[in-house]
Amino acid sequence: MTHRHQIWGFLRQHLGVLAVLVIACVAGLWFTFGILSEFLYFHDPINQDEALKPWMTPRYVVMSYDLPRGLVADVLGLTSETQRGMTMAEISELNDLSLDELTKIVRDAASAFRMDHPR
Repeated sequence: MTHRHQIWGFLRQHLGVLAVLVIACVAGLWFTFGILSEFLYFHDPINQDEALKPWMTPRYVVMSYDLPRGLVADVLGLTSETQRGMTMAEISELNDLSLDELTKIVRDAASAFRMDHPR
């Protein structure tokens, strides 16, 4: 039996383990790419402290302004977990504020937070 036949025989015998290994590697690469792309995106100065846009979510605001989730939820007037998936358009309507007014509120809160928590 040649070396090549031994390898293929081994792989056939351990097909389940090989499949789990391939799936784990693909999942690891997927999550690594997601984390890396998010890191690079939000560390670009263009994407930091952006004016709020209708499509943005509280999570996006947390990442753009580098603020704690609880602080952003409080500033935006969100009281439940389900509200945290709302868009800025929905939140501005809920609070009867324009996006410009909401942006000013978020920026003021970010400035206050950064003064209390210097880096």
